Amino acid sequence: MIKTIIKLLIAVVILNGVYRGGAVAWDYYQLKDAAQQMLLFGANASTEELSGQILAKAEEQGIPLEPENLIIRRDEGRTFVHASYRQPLEYFPNVIYPLDLSFDVDAFRVEGLK
Repeated sequence: MIKTIIKLLIAVVILNGVYRGGAVAWDYYQLKDAAQQMLLFGANASTEELSGQILAKAEEQGIPLEPENLIIRRDEGRTFVHASYRQPLEYFPNVIYPLDLSFDVDAFRVEGLK
């Protein structure tokens, strides 16, 4: 009986860590995809507007992305975004591991499309 309880507790701890890690990964990919979409469909937006949109999306998702860790630049017809942040992951109750996450996305500006 005790062995079964211990096995169940271990399984619950592992599942908890997997769930929390999956939630962090889900938020990461959601933000990265949103940034890519903003670049693709915001070709006429200024870099300040894009920055504001990406930071708003990060805040909406609870991602601690700071403005100084978001770099947006344009080079002729191409826009680049680099974002990096540190996301705390509580993989075990009261044990927090800081994950350093970053992504780069870019898009070409296509003229003449309506």
